[in-house]
Amino acid sequence: MTEKDIPRYQSSHALWTYRLVDLCVPFLMLVFIHLLLSNQPWREPYTWLGGMAGLLFMLFTQLLGGYSRFVDRSIAKKIEIVFKTWAFNVLLLMFIAYLNLAVLGLARSVILVWVILTPVAIFFVKIAINRTVDKNSTTVVVLGKGYEFTDFEIARLERQKINLIMLDSIEPTELKEQVAVFSADYLLMNLSKTAGNKLIQELTNLDLKGVRLISLNRFMETFLRKCFIPYDSTDLDYLERISSYNRLNYFLKRVFDLIAALSLGLITFPVMLYATVKIRRESPGPIIFSQERVGRSGREHVIYKFRSMHVDAEKEGAQFAQADDPRAYDFGAFMRKTRIDELPQLWNVIKGDLHFVGPRPERKVFTDQLEEEIPYYNERHLVSPGITGWAQVLYPYGANTEDARQKLMYDLYYIKHWSIWLEIETLIRTVLVVLGRKGL
Repeated sequence: MTEKDIPRYQSSHALWTYRLVDLCVPFLMLVFIHLLLSNQPWREPYTWLGGMAGLLFMLFTQLLGGYSRFVDRSIAKKIEIVFKTWAFNVLLLMFIAYLNLAVLGLARSVILVWVILTPVAIFFVKIAINRTVDKNSTTVVVLGKGYEFTDFEIARLERQKINLIMLDSIEPTELKEQVAVFSADYLLMNLSKTAGNKLIQELTNLDLKGVRLISLNRFMETFLRKCFIPYDSTDLDYLERISSYNRLNYFLKRVFDLIAALSLGLITFPVMLYATVKIRRESPGPIIFSQERVGRSGREHVIYKFRSMHVDAEKEGAQFAQADDPRAYDFGAFMRKTRIDELPQLWNVIKGDLHFVGPRPERKVFTDQLEEEIPYYNERHLVSPGITGWAQVLYPYGANTEDARQKLMYDLYYIKHWSIWLEIETLIRTVLVVLGRKGL
């Protein structure tokens, strides 16, 4: 990413609000935890510790670009910067204390709880501010009509205060004036055909004058957080851009899988018992529904779910699942909305057939059809599917090929940009979906 590609910093009001949070929360958390857990009197070294922690945290966040618009849009980036900055902050404070032979006399339990809870507090305070503080709008002038944005995409952009302005004309002689009239933050190159020499020359001039040029692929990934899939399959370079997890990432993901599956299994065990009783009362038949789904490298695995539909739900053949599916009985519909029906898949995660987070596992009858209709559909099988996924928390139920194509864009973004921070963001969004909310 070049310097010019980095989104501009927020308004001074929001910027100073975030700085104030980073400066004050470490100190306030230390005071709160000290009062809660310690019987010792407050001492001057504690003030220095809390104050220096806040000051260093603010400076490190500034150096990492933590006050940019991009961070404001990406929860994963916000999580990464908060926790990485805090970890470096703690290490530096320990080093300073060692050089000064400082013995604060503060209870170890206070320090430990402070170190663990402070970044969590900072993160959630910033999320709250992010939802309440007014943000400046971003104007994106769209050059060309190569891709027509869906209503769903436009609504997501509007929630981020991103305004799309479609140019009626893309004549090179008029381009400069049109960009100036709309005070464009970005010029989105959305051409349906190759640009001519005059248009390239004018775009170059705008680039030299500081106008941010952004391709459709980059715009999709930065603002909509999905990988654009062209309707044709002539761009073979696309296959090189998406790859599976490397060994370290796979190891981290499996450790995360096991911890999450075992923990959630213990927490939700009473819920699973209740679901077992409720299913038997409302819909006679098997409690667990098993079915083969396509996994990594196209291999099929049997996955398990609580049965949410009547036994004869597919007497007329295989169908895409949909929101408010009429084939579900009452408690089955409730399980689908709250994701309770997915809980038996924790066993699949422990076995290694599924990840906790990944593309949704589909049946072969559907994947065979979609591979014929959607370019690069098979790329989602580079990794194992998951109980929840990036596409599932950002896009509603799909009931046709175009919906499957849209979901694939999110799945490919998740695979391409995987990090432990994106994994955590997906889980946070999953919890919000289960609670009936539509994300951050």
